[in-house]
Amino acid sequence: MKKLILLFSAVFGMTHFASSQVTLGKEHNLISNSKVEISYIDGACEVEPGKPPHQYAFLKIKNLTNDKLELGFNIAVQYKEGCSGCNGSDESRYYINLSAGQTYVATCESDDKPLIHIKNPYFSGAWNFEEIRIENISVK
Repeated sequence: MKKLILLFSAVFGMTHFASSQVTLGKEHNLISNSKVEISYIDGACEVEPGKPPHQYAFLKIKNLTNDKLELGFNIAVQYKEGCSGCNGSDESRYYINLSAGQTYVATCESDDKPLIHIKNPYFSGAWNFEEIRIENISVK
């Protein structure tokens, strides 16, 4: 019975993942040290069925230690026209706790900070994305 439940959970999770995340692309490294690796993966999420997906960056955070980590950092998104989150305010600050060896990856259902909106295909006046930076990182 446990195997059946586990199999059902795995199939449901894979189906849910496939339906919510349209595409995944290249991984871009942002921070790498002896305790943590932070990167993002290019991707898209279907916002409305049958419509072009919105472009996102899915934050990926790895705890490389055998200890629990408490991370805090600012997410700065640079566009040709300006920057979002570059002022280092609490509004752009993100906090996460990771258990030993844990890897967190944002999904289309993630809250607004680890899932970074890059491009809306319906907004012709949207800024042009250049890069993401992690600033003011604190690791405890």
